[in-house]
Amino acid sequence: MNRLIDFAVARHRLVLFFISLLTLPFLWFYGNQSFRNHINAFFEKDDPDIVYYQAFQEVFGSEEMMAVVFKDADIFTPESLTIIRRITDVIERHEGVQRVLSLSNAEVAVGLDDTVDFHPVLPDGEITQAVAEAARSMALSHGVLKGQVVSSDGTTTCILVELLPFESNEAKGLAIQSIQAKAEAVAGGVHELRYSGGPCVEVEINALTRRDNMLFTPITFLIIMVIIYRMLRNSALSFLGQVNIVVIVLWGIGFLVMCGEPINTVTVVIAPVLLAISIADSIHILSHYRSLYTRKGLGHRTAVAEAARTLWVPCLFTSLTTGIGYLSFVTTTVRPVKIVGIFTAVGVMIAFFMSVLFLPALLMLFQKAIVKKNTADNGRHTGKDPVVDVLVRLGRWVVGHSGVVALFFLVVMAVMGYGMTQLRFDTDFAAYLKDGNPVKEDLRFVERHIRGTVPVEMVIEAVNPEKDFSHPDSLKVLDQVADEIMAHMTGHYTNVFSAADYFSEIHEAFTHGEGGKGALPESRLDLQDYYELADAEVLERTISPDLQSARISFASVFGANSNARKVQAFAKDRVAQILGGDYRFRFTGLSSLYNTMDNNLKISQVRSFGTAFVLIFVMMFFVCKNPILTALSMVPNLFPICTTLGIMGWFGIPLDTSTIMIASVTIGIAVDDTIHFITWFRRNCEAGLCTREALVKTFSDTGKPIVMTSVVLCTAYFVLMTGSVKPIIAFGALAGLAMFFALVGDLLILPALINLVKPALCKAEVEGVPEGEVSNIS
Repeated sequence: MNRLIDFAVARHRLVLFFISLLTLPFLWFYGNQSFRNHINAFFEKDDPDIVYYQAFQEVFGSEEMMAVVFKDADIFTPESLTIIRRITDVIERHEGVQRVLSLSNAEVAVGLDDTVDFHPVLPDGEITQAVAEAARSMALSHGVLKGQVVSSDGTTTCILVELLPFESNEAKGLAIQSIQAKAEAVAGGVHELRYSGGPCVEVEINALTRRDNMLFTPITFLIIMVIIYRMLRNSALSFLGQVNIVVIVLWGIGFLVMCGEPINTVTVVIAPVLLAISIADSIHILSHYRSLYTRKGLGHRTAVAEAARTLWVPCLFTSLTTGIGYLSFVTTTVRPVKIVGIFTAVGVMIAFFMSVLFLPALLMLFQKAIVKKNTADNGRHTGKDPVVDVLVRLGRWVVGHSGVVALFFLVVMAVMGYGMTQLRFDTDFAAYLKDGNPVKEDLRFVERHIRGTVPVEMVIEAVNPEKDFSHPDSLKVLDQVADEIMAHMTGHYTNVFSAADYFSEIHEAFTHGEGGKGALPESRLDLQDYYELADAEVLERTISPDLQSARISFASVFGANSNARKVQAFAKDRVAQILGGDYRFRFTGLSSLYNTMDNNLKISQVRSFGTAFVLIFVMMFFVCKNPILTALSMVPNLFPICTTLGIMGWFGIPLDTSTIMIASVTIGIAVDDTIHFITWFRRNCEAGLCTREALVKTFSDTGKPIVMTSVVLCTAYFVLMTGSVKPIIAFGALAGLAMFFALVGDLLILPALINLVKPALCKAEVEGVPEGEVSNIS
């Protein structure tokens, strides 16, 4: 590496030309980012739950359902029903719409002598008051429509729209916007329309992700620029540091896009995080260069080469440990988290090579401006650096009160340890939206006035043809399962629909209600007749073509995934008893996938952190070259993790697709400053200082860059709090706090523990030389 650094310094123009040339394709890809937040994006393509979900959709149809809803004192008036008809007609003709169900085109079974006919709720022609009253009577007397497309009090109606699959999220978003615009035009302001359903939530989150992506990077960049300028007090060095990180981010995100990866609510953090992480190496190199030039009097060329040669080893280890922290995410089964891990790790290594090769080349190219600025700065600032002076005084206090610091550490860890026991996992996508968000408000409106908006799908499969769904007994099994689950999930599930409900309606019409409400046919021949009479579209969505499988569709309100776990636990016990050995069941759909994601997150937390901890521990041994010092170095890096997770437990902040990354990210980044601290501490010990003196001098040597990088990291993560999606906001706040606690660990806990344990590193102590007073180092 030293030869490469010397080459970059000597042939800096060639290096800059080569890197600039390579940056051009990455710049093109950076400008062609795509966005996708569909549930499929959170699973690997061969994940068994996704494979089953896709097979389910091929058999029973798409779950891409949105609803157009409005409320009035009475929707069964000629005016309201006319608007419903016109909106339905407009949407049915819209490109990308597969089918529409509303009061305008719904049909109900009506018995006619010895047969059954299906009559429209709203017949063609003029809608008079008499027609409206007849529609009211027909709609509210049929359980299939009541609670599905009209509320039981007749004040709210729902136009259900099934969308065709779209090739891109952008295309889906445009289609939904167009549908909404046309519906609004028809309503003409007479009714306030509401929109709900999974596609609406997905498109909204996608739009917010795009907005956040455009916001995070420039804000983070500007904040870093201000902080670096204030710390280095040199505009030329600050500018070159910014140029370096811009190229790093272009390469990192460009490579992500080149590999065909979209941006979503998880991967949107890559760019700002990469900005913050990549500046760390630049800060250490620029700070050391400036110290060599202004304080030790080395020439510009020598100072540039010496700074890079001195720091490339610790910078390599910090990059590797950070990369390992992120790369540990490859063990997760939540795909976006895995993508964040892989591409951030790649970006971190890009940052290392850019910082030790590209940055020195930049310093050489702008030699005149830098030397002139350094000379002017050196003339204005000939006294002590106030930041270094404060840090040296802090170092003296820490080594003088090591026992107090250690006690403080133990107390905090005990309190936060209890908080960690209260942690929970949750991936409620509706909760991703802030309160007051229009889409979230619409969801809550629909759930309050008519029906749940989250589909929960259950498939009952007959084990053998003798029990398929051409038998009345099989329909009764469907009906019993649906009733028991609805009773168990009261308050969470609003309605249910299956083939049993549909054939019950036909049977009631055929027998003129003789069997009672909800009765099912007893004769297989009658059921076969009903199959012939039934609407083919309804059958396609409820019964498989071979009659071996049947679908039960529940409508759930948006809420915590504990609801999905509750119903699955109930089904495992009670439903299994009902089905016996003749049938088997499986949940699928969005609710089931969210629950699966929860389980994946739990496994991911253990796998990723365990992997990161072991690999970083091994890496730290090569840095420390002392088993005791290695063990001590890990303690202050566990401190920010335990503290942050403890805060999450105390305040009820869940682990989700974003906050799940906190532990592995924290240990991967926090250990960077630990490496720099220990590297300088070992050098000072080898120079003949005792433990106390070596620690205090370490505060002087590397304390300021550590503070600078920590401030940058804290601020960069806090920028994520300006986001539009709650998990990203929580991730930004918690990661920022974790970086602050990591600084506390490196500047308080680590030196205190080293001073108390005194690992055999310092020559003066190993050779038995009495420990002197702490030197007056500044």
